[in-house]
Amino acid sequence: MDKKFLLQILTPKQTYINKLVDSIQVFTDTGEVNILPNHTEYLANVTISKLTITCDGNKEIYAVGGGAIHFYEKENMCKLLLRNIFASDEIDVVLAKQAQIEAEEKLKSSLSLVEHNRAERVLKRAINMLDIKNENK
Repeated sequence: MDKKFLLQILTPKQTYINKLVDSIQVFTDTGEVNILPNHTEYLANVTISKLTITCDGNKEIYAVGGGAIHFYEKENMCKLLLRNIFASDEIDVVLAKQAQIEAEEKLKSSLSLVEHNRAERVLKRAINMLDIKNENK
């Protein structure tokens, strides 16, 4: 059995990560999932959450903005298709706080359902990024 698997993280702009890893932990619509080498075929929606990648005993923490996860059993490969992803050192605290404040203000006003849902997502992403940044101080 393999001790690692290939992790590919793709965003609309780039291939963010393409490397062998020991495990990943991420949150899906049904809760937290831990992916290890030789996992069974798996497909799920990824929520706005924390992503933890373990490689050679080192943990890397990221803020992810939602997307999808697919583990390919035959290839021992995991693809994360994400709206966005930020390592702690890529998070701009000032911009995240500004987005949080603007989203909170917007949610206080009268909005259509689409506008309300969009503002909630912006708020969740901003809070998630601030949480990840604070966790890695």
